[in-house]
Amino acid sequence: MKPILHITWEYPPFVVGALSNFLHKLIPKLAQKYPLILVIRGDFDEKYSSEGVTIYKVGPYARIAPHILSFAYMLSIDLTRGASNAIHDHGGVSLIHSHDWISSISALYLSHFFKSPLVISVYSTEVKRAGSISTLLNMGIFDLEKKCFEKADIIIVENYDMRMHLVRDYEINNNKIFLARNAEEIINVYRRMLQ
Repeated sequence: MKPILHITWEYPPFVVGALSNFLHKLIPKLAQKYPLILVIRGDFDEKYSSEGVTIYKVGPYARIAPHILSFAYMLSIDLTRGASNAIHDHGGVSLIHSHDWISSISALYLSHFFKSPLVISVYSTEVKRAGSISTLLNMGIFDLEKKCFEKADIIIVENYDMRMHLVRDYEINNNKIFLARNAEEIINVYRRMLQ
């Protein structure tokens, strides 16, 4: 069976918030159960293995961005490039799993192009982070999140409140949102898709 591709812009050594450390604990546990590859951002392009995970680190094409949305799109290009290399090297992937709104842009492109199922884990949303959608920046990020959530085959959340938030505020179909809080529960979600 082909590996599962994970994409995130936040993973050690890039620790921006709690997501980096959470994924650093989760990803190796998933790799013990199922072969996977991981694409992350970095200072330069590099491929290496760590804790049973093949990691493709991608350096930035552009070093500065005038705006967070410009940064997100430029980073998406880099993540897409690294993920395309990973998919090519491994002869394809079983599914693509994204872990944040920025990497979900890349995951959406790749899922469509390679005809791979798309899983998005949602830990936070622009509505939760900002408290409201009241500025053009909030609206831009909200729209990106919503489009990615709509196109995902499955969305994974850690609690019932996030599930209801996605249904209510993003109008996402409740039937494609699954609760999964640890590696075993995530593997069970994968099995639903890979049967």
